[in-house]
Amino acid sequence: MNIVDNSEVKYFGLTNDLLFKIVFGSKGNEKLLALMLNALLSLKGSQQIEELEILNPINLPEWQNGKQSVIDVKARDISGEVYCVEIQVKAHAEILKRVLFYSAASYTRQIVRGAKYADLNKTVCLWIMCETTLPEPEIYNKYLIKHDKNNNILTDLMEYHFVELSKFDKSKPAELQNRFEKWLHILKFGDYYRSDSELPGELKKEKGICEVIKQMSTANTDEHMRYELLAREMFLSDLATDLDAAEKKGIEKGIEKVALKMLAKGKSFEEIAEATDLTIDQIKAIASNNKFCEPAAPYKAPRKRKNAT
Repeated sequence: MNIVDNSEVKYFGLTNDLLFKIVFGSKGNEKLLALMLNALLSLKGSQQIEELEILNPINLPEWQNGKQSVIDVKARDISGEVYCVEIQVKAHAEILKRVLFYSAASYTRQIVRGAKYADLNKTVCLWIMCETTLPEPEIYNKYLIKHDKNNNILTDLMEYHFVELSKFDKSKPAELQNRFEKWLHILKFGDYYRSDSELPGELKKEKGICEVIKQMSTANTDEHMRYELLAREMFLSDLATDLDAAEKKGIEKGIEKVALKMLAKGKSFEEIAEATDLTIDQIKAIASNNKFCEPAAPYKAPRKRKNAT
């Protein structure tokens, strides 16, 4: 049933992080992710990403059971380089700490206990920000680990890339000059188009954009998916309100109150950790001190035993 039948109905765009992950983090959509990364990171020629493996593909049944995060999209190219992509709606006071925490985690999780440091590959972190975070006037900014005086690069194994949609205001496709601006337009204004037939010619010509709009339309016209998209948006709105209040009352006490509120709503420890940047152990301690039990895992029926022969 198509429930998007008039302009009064909320139509979700790619700034909804669940929809972002559905479009760019689903199995089979590796090419769309590669095209977006090539455009936003201005990769050309031999630097362009041709093939990707999505490391944390979204599984909607798991997401609906509260057992999977929507925090980012992680992928690895054929050379072994890891890409961590996150769309961030609110630029809260601790956002840069969050950037460092998740980039470090993405880098270190490449190897398991007993593996060699030589197995670690470059990690490229791309943060697509809906609100202004950085003082630089540019929309796109790249940061490296450098010497403080001579600017020699210590290592290229960690890169931090920021794209701030708040600094992009070209809403008319006729003014879009290159693939970077065209992909920015779709990320920020994609909800203007209910189908690929509504796309202006300049956007239709850009490889991958028609397919992105088709997938957005499919998600927006599925009743169950729209419920999940709306729930995610409401959750993030409530969380932003709670975090703002936490900043005013004192970060440590305030964040604990946010964690307690999420525990009361039955959120998993993993979801709370991603929303608050608390560790799982810290959340377990808060839950224990306030007599909250760990959320139960979804029920699985026992397998039937085969008859002995």
